[in-house]
Amino acid sequence: MENEKINILLVDDRPENIVALEAIIERDEYNLVKAYSGEEALKYLLKYDFAVILLDVQMPGMDGFSTAKIIKAREKTKNIPILFITANNQDSQYIFMGYSVGAIDYILKPFDPIILKSKVERFVEIYLLRQKLISQSNALEEKNKLIEYMAYHDGLTNLPNRRMFNDQLVAKISKAKQTNETLGVMYVDLDRFKYINDSLGHLVGDKLLQQIAIKLSSIIREEDFIARVGGDEFIILLPNSGTEDCLEVAETIIKQFKKPFYIDQYEFYMTTCIGLSIFPYDGEDSDTIMKNVDAALYRAKEQGKNNYSVYHSGMNIKSYRTYLLQNDLRKAIEHNQLTLMYQPKIHLSTGKVLSAEALIRWNHPKWGTISPAEFIPLAEESDLIIEIDRWVLINVCKQINKWKESHNIPLRIAINFSAQHFIQRNLIKEIEQILKDYNVDPHLIEIEITETSLLGNEEAVKQTLLQLKEMNIKITLDDYGTGYSSLHYLSNFLFDIVKIDRSFIQDVANKEKNSRAIVESIITLARNLDLNVVAEGVETVEQLNALIDLQCEEVQGYIFSRPQLPDNLLNYILECEEKNKLFSSNSSSFSSYQNENVILLNKKNENELNQDVIQIAIQNIKTHHALSTRESEVFSLIVDGLSNKEISEKLFISEHTVKNHITNILSKLCVSDRVQAIALVYETCMNKKNVL
Repeated sequence: MENEKINILLVDDRPENIVALEAIIERDEYNLVKAYSGEEALKYLLKYDFAVILLDVQMPGMDGFSTAKIIKAREKTKNIPILFITANNQDSQYIFMGYSVGAIDYILKPFDPIILKSKVERFVEIYLLRQKLISQSNALEEKNKLIEYMAYHDGLTNLPNRRMFNDQLVAKISKAKQTNETLGVMYVDLDRFKYINDSLGHLVGDKLLQQIAIKLSSIIREEDFIARVGGDEFIILLPNSGTEDCLEVAETIIKQFKKPFYIDQYEFYMTTCIGLSIFPYDGEDSDTIMKNVDAALYRAKEQGKNNYSVYHSGMNIKSYRTYLLQNDLRKAIEHNQLTLMYQPKIHLSTGKVLSAEALIRWNHPKWGTISPAEFIPLAEESDLIIEIDRWVLINVCKQINKWKESHNIPLRIAINFSAQHFIQRNLIKEIEQILKDYNVDPHLIEIEITETSLLGNEEAVKQTLLQLKEMNIKITLDDYGTGYSSLHYLSNFLFDIVKIDRSFIQDVANKEKNSRAIVESIITLARNLDLNVVAEGVETVEQLNALIDLQCEEVQGYIFSRPQLPDNLLNYILECEEKNKLFSSNSSSFSSYQNENVILLNKKNENELNQDVIQIAIQNIKTHHALSTRESEVFSLIVDGLSNKEISEKLFISEHTVKNHITNILSKLCVSDRVQAIALVYETCMNKKNVL
């Protein structure tokens, strides 16, 4: 714009007048365009953009007034200022006519050069200011477009973001209602993507996300919509698509993800879980659809990685409980709902308790005590496991200090660390700081890791374990024998202790089983590698005697003690030391010990729901809400997680009839969907004792 000349149009039928005008106003930055008639002026106006027009009034043919009328009538030229040039002897009516057709000002002949030049310069200044404002307006419009784009798109992948997705979901549901079509909603969540960010950095993770976004975009149809709604989460909308269409897309995604992604020197094999829900079958509004597709995604994760699930394939009361636990777990630390239990390890040659394992429990305000086997996997799916393990380490340090202060017992405590810790860059500094803050000797801390923690991150874990050993912290390989490369790990990692998995201990007393030979081999191998051996899950005297015969060093299990509260464990240790008869080396003493102390284990899964109470709850709901016999049957199958098709086959009725029954049931229960109906059963169960 700065290098362009400013166009000024001079219109007069007499060449000498134009020459005079040109001589007065000419400047280097002006481009003076000369027209000798109104018609010629109009042609130039189609070609150029003018800052001002100097227009003679009296011209043969089309005069200045007629020319001005046409100029002001055209959209492109109506805002160009017109400066009429006329004779000095014109009356006022004549001048007023010029103003009425769009003139800005008059210059009377013979004109004063200074006045003419000054007026032209002022009009040029106005023109330049107007051009600047137009330029600023255009730039602002472009910035607004960019801001709007950024507000509705993900900055990393350039895909639409959650805000645009929410708008699109509402719009597409509305359109589907009008056209009486279905709408598929697909929730895609990458498996273990966080590990890539933690181990290789966010730069590599971002590049991988960009490739995944391109891959997903290439799979869907032109009319489909895809958005990135979270760190590793994508949602796809599939207009006019039923269950089979969505399943086909889901299978294509999983198939395509079997191909590696290449980032720099790395090769990634990614897997994903996918949740599916279909409008209007799984909900008739955006909130219900999203709640159900989220439930379907969770169900797919429950079934394992690299999987997909359709919402109406059934969410039962057990998965509903897990869904609630996942939400409540975030509040567990804040509300002081976590506690630590301690299970002693008995040294077989001395009968002393040299160490114990810290086992976390969750005292849920509604569900009661929850086993770590149930909530730790939930925590590992998020960053909560890092926070929980940190809480465990801090509270173990506090407890060690309490035992030392009260009875001067320096008991070593084993802590289970999640695999996620070993790809944390600040793990060692954090442990050092906690031990320093609580003044705990590192040799009183033992860290247990499983073989699965080592998979895929061997070098990083190896360096971390080396640093822990340099701090004088004991390292235990837990669940030994259940992994993939046990011998490899024993020879390449600096472990202090090997813990034989309980699955081998169950049959160790039976000489006809392979377990005994495996346990014997592990003990021999560990002894040759100068490693201590602990057998966990010892429950019977027969198992204990077999382990003594095999010269196992330490045992842990219910035969000696269940996990205890800190004070109870202290009393147990003091009592054993006082009596000095934890056991003796002959088997007869173990028999007497078993008769007095061994607790028979209830093999029933402690996380199983009490089906009797559930049936009582369903019966109460049936009575209270006046469900018919058939509706009660359908309701029971809903709680069991059966789909409409499965209920139809189970009760030998059509799917249409099933849908009608479900509509009636939801209406009588005053709920909007299956999840709320299951929640009602759950609430009814919670009013009973010993439900879970």
